[in-house]
Amino acid sequence: MLARADVLLTPTTPNRPHPYAGPGEVRSVSLTWAFNLSGYPAVSVPAGFTADGCPVGLQIVGRHGEEGRLLRLVAALESLAPWPSPGPDRWTG
Repeated sequence: MLARADVLLTPTTPNRPHPYAGPGEVRSVSLTWAFNLSGYPAVSVPAGFTADGCPVGLQIVGRHGEEGRLLRLVAALESLAPWPSPGPDRWTG
């Protein structure tokens, strides 16, 4: 796919965010492990919140050797729309 596109966009996880205590039995690595193992540069960035306030991530994957392009893209995205801040009260209850 990356032969025809500069980057690949996927959800960071296929599941809802896990609670503060940890993922328990649910492991949400099915969309990230292949890129970790294959050496493709990838980054997860904030992509908003669910209706009940849980964070959602967007994974951006680049071509081999194009980490610089990936980092420039992420910097440009953040400059256009700064990452959302949940505030401390959202996590402490």
